[in-house]
Amino acid sequence: MKRPSPHRIGLLAGCSLFASSPLLAQTGAQADTAATSAPIVEDIVVTAQKREESLQDTPISIAVLGGQALEDRGISSLGDFLSGAVPALRIVPTAGTRTSAFSVSMRGISSGDPSQISRDPSVGIYVDGVYLGRVQGLGTEMFDIERIEVLRGPQGTLFGRNAVGGALSIVSKKPTGRFGVDLVAGIRNYDGRNVRAHVNLPEFAGISIKLDGILSKRGGWVDNPLAGESDWHAYNRRGGRVSALWQPSDEIDVLYSFDKSRDASVVGYTQIFGLVAGAPALPPIFSTEPDRVKRGRAGVPLDPGVAKVEGHSLNASWNFTDGLTLRSISAYRKLKQSQFDQAGGLLQAFSPNGLFARLSLSDVEQDQFSQELQLIGSLERVNFVLGGFYFEEDASDSAFAPFVAQFNATGTAYTILPTPFSRTPPPDRGSEAHARSKALFGQATFTPSILDDRLHLTGGLRWTHDRKHGALTTLRGTATNIGFQFESKRLDPAATVAFDWNDDINTYVRWGTAYRAGGAQSRSVTFRPFNEEEVESWEVGFKADLFDRRARVNIAAFRTRYRDRQVEFVNPANPSNLETLNADSTTKIHGVEVDVTVVPARGLTLSGSYSYIDGKVGPDVNPFTGARRNGGDLNDPKHSAVAAIDYDFEPFSFGTISAHVDAIYSSSFVSADENYPTGSYFLLNGRVTLGDIRMGGGDNEFAISLWTKNLTNKQYRIFQFPYEGTGLAGNIAGAYNEPRTYGLEARLAF
Repeated sequence: MKRPSPHRIGLLAGCSLFASSPLLAQTGAQADTAATSAPIVEDIVVTAQKREESLQDTPISIAVLGGQALEDRGISSLGDFLSGAVPALRIVPTAGTRTSAFSVSMRGISSGDPSQISRDPSVGIYVDGVYLGRVQGLGTEMFDIERIEVLRGPQGTLFGRNAVGGALSIVSKKPTGRFGVDLVAGIRNYDGRNVRAHVNLPEFAGISIKLDGILSKRGGWVDNPLAGESDWHAYNRRGGRVSALWQPSDEIDVLYSFDKSRDASVVGYTQIFGLVAGAPALPPIFSTEPDRVKRGRAGVPLDPGVAKVEGHSLNASWNFTDGLTLRSISAYRKLKQSQFDQAGGLLQAFSPNGLFARLSLSDVEQDQFSQELQLIGSLERVNFVLGGFYFEEDASDSAFAPFVAQFNATGTAYTILPTPFSRTPPPDRGSEAHARSKALFGQATFTPSILDDRLHLTGGLRWTHDRKHGALTTLRGTATNIGFQFESKRLDPAATVAFDWNDDINTYVRWGTAYRAGGAQSRSVTFRPFNEEEVESWEVGFKADLFDRRARVNIAAFRTRYRDRQVEFVNPANPSNLETLNADSTTKIHGVEVDVTVVPARGLTLSGSYSYIDGKVGPDVNPFTGARRNGGDLNDPKHSAVAAIDYDFEPFSFGTISAHVDAIYSSSFVSADENYPTGSYFLLNGRVTLGDIRMGGGDNEFAISLWTKNLTNKQYRIFQFPYEGTGLAGNIAGAYNEPRTYGLEARLAF
């Protein structure tokens, strides 16, 4: 039976990589031989199939960002993926500005409005194997990350429901058991500063402890004219985590972690890009804002939305024989997220002494418990994983949307209205939702004794039983009890045929299904329920290490059938009133993903990734108007790409220089309304580090880095939506990307 070569079974720790476009990464053993060996593209170990495998041997389209790659690209939270650092993946604040919840999409499959507690996301997000049920709280800073695995395409068998677009698996660094301190402090424009501390304590009584702390602050880049109020786009994030690894024997590992974070982020500024045809005139003190502004149109009350997230997890594994491992992942998490959404905008048409500056307030509370058991085995010709999963979630939300400003009779001035609720408002709308999910799953790969052990046949199946119930508890400020229920039992199969042409080239064909659970639309006055949606996908892949492993080329082509798609419709008379329905038509999506890495010389790495996504969205009927919409574009760009250059060299006797430059391109795409796509863009980012400077003898090292994002100060629209309809202002509201940012960081490790 063919076995992976030795270079494909070592786990990379603290590596510098961007892969499926991996950058050259060296472990300590590899560095010892670097002076004599030829430069190669090092292998990457992933856990996309619940076991440690080489990226190149895993028949899934995967992108991996290691710790150094995340640092080079300035990614410290999931919100930093907004620019498109991984093609085919989009993480965008709701409505382009609302940092209290993120919309995550992949391969043209979008979550829609995931801020509702009764609706699930379409991309599964996991932290150390723990599924995160809500997109609220995702803006918090990430702790010490070893790597992020981006699994493109439906992952219905091993990752389960709500992974119709794919999955993000975030893997943290574990305690080392050896004393070590890693301190980072930095400053940036917009009065920003950040501090990170990672401390490993010596092992004692078989227990290794690691402490992580993070603080990151920045002022806003759009000024609020009202004195004493927050500026738009400011944030203040902090958090801590303690991890304890107990290893009573070589066969048993028990890792406990507790983390707690607070993210106080001010909503982004919503601009008036223009007016729709026939729109009423703006008040004299307002004007359109076709370019990025530095000062808001009106001074308004503005507080940050605050996310408080904490959780416990216990990850235990027991290698009770050479070929069998039993693993348990237990977790309890809870969050509280407030929303304070305000840009001083004009929702309704101007009228003398009319109200404006609608303030959107909401609060979400959620707690979840999950338990997963896995039995991972390797026999002579079969590798398998069997498992069971249980998840329960309880959540509640409330919302209130008053106007806080009033024009004078001519629209030449305005006054701020008193805030009768003292920023702790009574709910105008409220709901609760409860979910219970249980599943059994299994996957096995068989390598028959033919074709020189190069053929691999994989089959998998997941049985899921989902139940949900909830109620709309408040409507228009009045207590009510409009309930919903959802239940589903289903099987999601998967099959893969893979073939190794030689030790460095393999191909595969993959088929599978996945589904997203149904729910109810909390912005519907009837709390209207909707059913689950299903994705069926074919994927053909090619993975190759070429030219004595100086180059790596990974290509995947896919075709997806998207049935019973959950579609949102906005009431033209009231943009806050939505309905979600299951589309009668089938959406078909196809695309190609290409990842290339080349190491032409020692210390120099060239990498690039490209994604092409196209599809035809079926026709829909708006329940508010009865109008038939002939489908629209996908909520992902047709073309997106990332290219990077990394170069490490030693011009001095006292240290090394590491230079990183990456370029990001995206064609335009639809963010909310098919008639108002975003702009295309090309961004340049970079980081230069003078490192490996020895201080005071011993293992003390110092490094200093200069970085920039959006070097050319490129301006493009990330979201736009027309407020058109009877009585509405008729403006095209939207948001721009972040302007140029830059900063300086210093690191001390000992």
